[in-house]
Formats: sequence, C-alpha cells, structure tokens
Amino acid sequence: AEYLHLYRASAATCPGLPWTVLASIGQVESGHGRNPSTSSAGAMGPMQFEPGTFERYAVDGDHNGVASIMSPADSIFTAAHYLCANGGGNGSAGLSNAIFHYNHAAWYVEMVLKLSGLYASAYS
Repeated sequence: AEYLHLYRASAATCPGLPWTVLASIGQVESGHGRNPSTSSAGAMGPMQFEPGTFERYAVDGDHNGVASIMSPADSIFTAAHYLCANGGGNGSAGLSNAIFHYNHAAWYVEMVLKLSGLYASAYS
C-alpha cells in the first residue's frame, strides 16, 4: 500500500507519466523494495539507482530534508523526476526513451511496458 501510494503521488509530478511504469520499474528492480541491496553494477535502493545518477536527479520525496537513495519515497520520486527529464511524460515514444535511459536494454523496456499494462488492467 505504501509503495502504491508513492508510485501514484510521484507520477503526478510529471504530467503524462503513468504511475504503472514506476510500479513496473519498482517491481523489476527490487520487488517493490524487498531487495534494495547493492547490485553488481553498484545500483542501490528500491529503484536501483547508481549513486551518481541519484545525486543528479535526487528528490526529497518524504520531505525530511535529506534525499536518501535507500528511502522508498526519495527513490521513487527521484525515479519519476529522472523519467520525466528523459521524456517520460511525452507520449509512448518519449516513455519508451525514458525507460531505455533507466536501463539501456530493449528487453527491459519491453518488460516494463508489459508489466505496466498488467498493472493498469489490475488497478483500473
């Protein structure tokens, strides 16, 4: 329930960005926070950011004065900001481009979009 609320609230900061895409990335990257440990590539937290990328796009989603890569709110709001900065609110082509920036693999884009469709169906 906490993550669902965060996905929806953070997507609202980027007009046109579906919350279901954030939920899909959260599922693929850490199982909605169940495994936020550091990856072999050095990505960390619930949305699996590389520290330098997180710092560049960081959002204090929980408004406690600190943007933390391990905080679900901060990580999810930062993901929305990152996707938006890469065209995530600009229709399907922009969304695909933004997801590709998140993880530079066509299979990843396809997986996230497929999961997003499943979430949209389940929560409509």
